[in-house]
Amino acid sequence: MRRFNTTTGFPTPAAEKAHSLDLNELVIHNRPSTYFLRASGDRPELGIAKGDVLIVDRSLNPREGDIAIVVEDNELHLKEVTPLAIRSWTNVNLQGTPTQEVFFGIVTWIMHETRSKR
Repeated sequence: MRRFNTTTGFPTPAAEKAHSLDLNELVIHNRPSTYFLRASGDRPELGIAKGDVLIVDRSLNPREGDIAIVVEDNELHLKEVTPLAIRSWTNVNLQGTPTQEVFFGIVTWIMHETRSKR
């Protein structure tokens, strides 16, 4: 990953005002548990469009309001985390088998292209 220096406002002669920006440091907090997934459809209520890159951290515990990736019928799905959803991921049904929906990870960043593809 290449590093670029960025400044805000007018350029200044003071070199310490420049900040280094490294996308790996910014979006990856636990490398072994981080996955990059591409959205296959639109979820405008979650701010996600088809083709967006989702950065997912499997080491995080779900909190209300997070966007989660869940596995259902061997497919990945997006779901907004609610208290009910959290309970369903940690419970088993009355027959003792796991629930149909399995928690995979938390979306920590959404990347989307802003340039037109003409």
